[in-house]
Amino acid sequence: MPQDLPDILKSTHLFENFVTGPNSRLAFAAARKVAESPGTLYNPLVICGGVGLGKSHLLQSIGNAVAAAHPDWSIVVLNGGQLRVEDIAAAERANLLLVDDLHLGLASRDLQIRLIPLFDRMTGANRQIALTTDMAPQKIEALDPKLLSRLLGGVIVALKEIDTNEKVMILSQKARARGAAIADDVLFLLAARVPSNIRELEGALNKVLLFASLFDGPVTREILDETLPPTVPGGQSVTDLVLAAAPEPADRPGDDLAGEFGDFITGLDHKVSGLISEQQDAERQRQDYKDRIDVWKMKGFNTAGVEKHLGQDITVLVAEYDRFTASVERMIALQQEFGEMAASATAEEIAGIESLLFDPGAVDQLDAAVAALRGRLAAPPAPPAAQPRPAPAVPPPAPVEPAPALFTPEPEGGHSAAATPQLPAAAAGGRDGNLIERWPWLEDRLIDDI
Repeated sequence: MPQDLPDILKSTHLFENFVTGPNSRLAFAAARKVAESPGTLYNPLVICGGVGLGKSHLLQSIGNAVAAAHPDWSIVVLNGGQLRVEDIAAAERANLLLVDDLHLGLASRDLQIRLIPLFDRMTGANRQIALTTDMAPQKIEALDPKLLSRLLGGVIVALKEIDTNEKVMILSQKARARGAAIADDVLFLLAARVPSNIRELEGALNKVLLFASLFDGPVTREILDETLPPTVPGGQSVTDLVLAAAPEPADRPGDDLAGEFGDFITGLDHKVSGLISEQQDAERQRQDYKDRIDVWKMKGFNTAGVEKHLGQDITVLVAEYDRFTASVERMIALQQEFGEMAASATAEEIAGIESLLFDPGAVDQLDAAVAALRGRLAAPPAPPAAQPRPAPAVPPPAPVEPAPALFTPEPEGGHSAAATPQLPAAAAGGRDGNLIERWPWLEDRLIDDI
């Protein structure tokens, strides 16, 4: 790695410790490609997104990866908020130019005019440019159209707000790097209480770990509640919300109240304090149930049916949540039963049941579908279909006896009774059995004639 590497690239921001998720996967892949083949792909690369989403992390990761692969390259890192004309001149020698928060340096028209030929020379010479902005270049009002066209000639990728799953992964990774083990349910609650900003997320984790270190114990739900109390919609804590709504005390002598009026005021103060305490308890419970619902949602269950009751009276919310968890428990038992029978189910049965596995509102339908599958598999096998009886064997026809000879040749030298032609009885006799006619063999007749 070159000795004159900019200090900003001597940080720990690397591709290896960047947590990717659905909202950052495209930007991460583009930055990785640029680092592997700088100057040949996606030039310039523009990474845009809100504050604290990882733009600078990806930009510095590109710089660190290129510095390791090309130690002879000149790398220049500029910050848009401190961009000067002299910096642009220094960037002329760069093989890799990284500009963080470019939008902050676009107020100067002179700077924009000087950036246009710099971009042309660098991209034309296959020298890589990568930069970040807090919004898409098309939405930057002060951006010169010619400079915009240069940015659009590369590729623009966005980092979007991270969801709870990504926040949990980030928290888990950073906690392990600090040598701290935090239970999954506590991580989910911590992620739910911090806005979608990685810097705020890391700050909240540091605060919780510091508080836990005072007790020399793990991060528990109680420590989390002490460090990051539940909030109500709008980002305010319950205490702040109640204090903001409380009326200012009237100007009156502090110790001069006496008699019936004083007693009335004192009783009123107690009632107000009691109402505030009840409100605090209700909001704390409401946030607690919201956190529990978020955990079920992260596990894949459809929570829309119970979420719509979060704004209702706490007793209604508690009753609805109890019904929801009862349905989930039934659903988990049905999931286990279906898992044991799935190997014997048809494709249609599997598709129908899987569409119901995580919707507590359809637990009755799931119960019926699993019961139908159970009944089908438990039914005795159907008897085999009756086979047609074979036709009786026809005996082969009896061999035909050759017809008896009608005539017997007469031996040479004379006639004899044995030489007399013999006819079958049916042919030789009439009704009375007398001989009708005798026919000597033709050969004998001819001999007699001779």
